[in-house]
Amino acid sequence: MGLIDLNGDLGRIFGGIGVGIDYPNVVLEAQKSERFSVVGEQAELVRALAKRFSETYRVQPRAQLQVKQTIPEHVGLGSGTQLALAVAVALAKLSNVESSTQELASVMGRMQRTGVGTTIFERGGFVVDGGKTLKNGSTTKSPSLISHQSFPADWCFVVALPGEGIGLANDAEKAAFNKLPPMPAEDVGKVCRLIMMKLIPSLAEHEIEDFGEALTEIQVVIGDHFAQLQGGRYSNPATADTIKFLQQIGAYGVGQSSWGPTCYGLFRKDDAEEAKFKVQAFLKNGVGGKTFTAKANNRGAFIRLTRQ
Repeated sequence: MGLIDLNGDLGRIFGGIGVGIDYPNVVLEAQKSERFSVVGEQAELVRALAKRFSETYRVQPRAQLQVKQTIPEHVGLGSGTQLALAVAVALAKLSNVESSTQELASVMGRMQRTGVGTTIFERGGFVVDGGKTLKNGSTTKSPSLISHQSFPADWCFVVALPGEGIGLANDAEKAAFNKLPPMPAEDVGKVCRLIMMKLIPSLAEHEIEDFGEALTEIQVVIGDHFAQLQGGRYSNPATADTIKFLQQIGAYGVGQSSWGPTCYGLFRKDDAEEAKFKVQAFLKNGVGGKTFTAKANNRGAFIRLTRQ
């Protein structure tokens, strides 16, 4: 749902807001084996993640990893953090490595700017983190969690992936942030006030209208700051048009997830399926793409251990 402070003049920078959803998911099965092997989706990436883990902890995993399901890459759905942590947690358990989720995330190269995805892996729900301390041009490793709440079960997201464009990642993302000038302090202040005095309270009080209004306003402020990189408030015209359509069919709040092109609208659960079909028809008549509904994941990653 966005970064909070891209100014840093108070000695902290970044911070973020977001919510875990119950679909799509990473599904990873790991078992002990005489030799290390990876089968299934994104096997090359999983091997690289496993190598990073083994070199850091100086262990040679005796495991077979089977990747049964992954989240689409580079579309704004947090696939990198969830897959990296799934691999790290599985290998840590099989290798008897004692480590916190925060430490594993740092080892796997996550939390470069925000810890939202890491907290969602660990705990699910709605998350606000306070960013990183900024001193002498460098930042602390772990962002500070400042708010965590369960997300209402009767609120639902209609999520759209327009069939146009991909989000930035890796070196391209780093280069983009290096080009981005500091956000005006007034805009940071507006985002913080919306979060503190409208977004969090309306969630606690189960007021979907106020929550949606605050979410949309935050997206506007953040999106306008990123317009110099994206060419507009949202990542591409297809995403912008889809967001506009979501508003037209009654979404309480709308936004772009990360760098996009994924976008979403907030609905009451009883209205979400009808809205999904409307959005799917809208995309079919335009750039194509896919649509799905998702409720909140309020518990984080599900880990099941079996012994043979």
